[in-house]
Amino acid sequence: MNRDRLDGLVQELADGADGAEVGVLSTGEACYVALAAGRYDLLPETYRDPIAAWYRLGPDWRRRVCEWRDWPESYVGG
Repeated sequence: MNRDRLDGLVQELADGADGAEVGVLSTGEACYVALAAGRYDLLPETYRDPIAAWYRLGPDWRRRVCEWRDWPESYVGG
């Protein structure tokens, strides 16, 4: 799924959507969407811990989560 569509899902969740579409995403996509939206309840079963989900993402995806959450870019790490 492309980044624009994933960001659309993040926005839908921020607007109050139930998150049903997250279940059809890949593990990495679901981690990104759940973290970016602050909806840890939507993290995949194997990544229920938000810290584990964070480290599942690569630096580019972490940077995008930081943008959504207004977190410092220094959180991205290496």
